[in-house]
Amino acid sequence: MGFGGSSSGANVIFKNNRRQKKSKTEKFQKSTGSRIEGIMPEKINKAQLLQIRKKIRMENKKRQRKIIIFSAVIMVLFMIIFWKVMF
Repeated sequence: MGFGGSSSGANVIFKNNRRQKKSKTEKFQKSTGSRIEGIMPEKINKAQLLQIRKKIRMENKKRQRKIIIFSAVIMVLFMIIFWKVMF
């Protein structure tokens, strides 16, 4: 292949940079006293999940209708303007 030492050198540089970034975040946490921890998701049952899905689908349908109506109105306006200019 002919990569030689250049590809292995690049990998070493990437690893060193990754280590420096990690140590910087640890230093920031120690100096500010903040601890970044994972967020625990709330446990929900299947009925609530289905309700959320229905709500999201209805919102998406409403949004889609608004976009289609708005696009149709704009298109009709352009057609009227084009018709008036050309004829």
